[in-house]
Amino acid sequence: MKLILLFAALLFALPVLAQNCTSDLLLQTPGILKADAAAGGRELKATDLAKQKTVLASIAGMIKSKYSPMGVQAISHENYGSASPNRPANDYTYSIIPLNYYCEGNTVKTADETSTYFTISANYMDAEIYDTAQGDRLPGEGFNVLNAIPVEKNGSWYFGEKDADLGFGMTGKSSAWLITYDHKLPFVYVTKNEFLKKRKQALFVQMQMSAADTKDVLERIEIEKKFKEEEFRNDPEKFKKYMKMDYLQIKERYEKLLADNEKEYKPAFDKIDAQLKMPAVELNQQAIVKMDPNDHLSYLFTDSNDPFGKILIKPNPAYFNMKLSASSPQFIWIYVRGNHKEPIATKFMTDIMKAVDFTTLKNMLGK
Repeated sequence: MKLILLFAALLFALPVLAQNCTSDLLLQTPGILKADAAAGGRELKATDLAKQKTVLASIAGMIKSKYSPMGVQAISHENYGSASPNRPANDYTYSIIPLNYYCEGNTVKTADETSTYFTISANYMDAEIYDTAQGDRLPGEGFNVLNAIPVEKNGSWYFGEKDADLGFGMTGKSSAWLITYDHKLPFVYVTKNEFLKKRKQALFVQMQMSAADTKDVLERIEIEKKFKEEEFRNDPEKFKKYMKMDYLQIKERYEKLLADNEKEYKPAFDKIDAQLKMPAVELNQQAIVKMDPNDHLSYLFTDSNDPFGKILIKPNPAYFNMKLSASSPQFIWIYVRGNHKEPIATKFMTDIMKAVDFTTLKNMLGK
């Protein structure tokens, strides 16, 4: 009875004074699941906003009916996002940030922050699938990437457990699942042939950019030469001296720099050209690449077991039903992260995933 009363006190009046506050006691302390203010949605059409609210309310109801917080104050949040006119679907999310209870002497308090996180997102995942590569990715791999190949299990795609950066030098574990239309993915894997052709284009652009300053100097001295021809039109000896002491020396130096630049890139181009001659069967295989540690201008093909491997992907417009509302869920992303060595975080990750009904989520697709 005393333990029950203690739990009730902790539930409604944290922080409280507890006798012999311990980690084991915290792990058995009922927590709170409460929602904070929703965000986003201001730019959405009224019908789209209503649809997204309905979907997230269903997800929140599913979690609430099956998840009982222990040792945490679980703050849930709904984000309706914004309109995405250039995408086939709007993305929006339901998330939980579980703030651990902790002991300060014999007082139970609630932490102000945590690295533990859980989300269920409609039409969103943590890899860019709606667009081609941008930023540093464009002149590098040329395509967006995944760090793991999902495996289809029981009607959904599992990305496996992997190490996660929790900040402040800490690492934990994360897991992710993707619920899609049967046996389909909202992205497409890139072939070796596609990668090599795009890499060759990017390498050419890179070579041109690295030679840009040199070409500018060569263009400027040609312009200067024309002015000097006019300036020394009546003094051929001065013009001859200018040509010998200035123009020709500068031109020779910078033409050599231009040739050296091309020479630096030639081995990388030669490698790509040789790979493009591989049999068609091999060129049509999935491209998983990594930077060549011995050549900063080249990439190596590798496999999914390589921790440095980048799994190349591109958009798959054919996956989406364009007749549906932009706010209809067309795929659902589930992600959980936390410190697997910390008991309360571990319990949260286990308990919250038990509350996820994959069948219920799958039935939301296309609705």
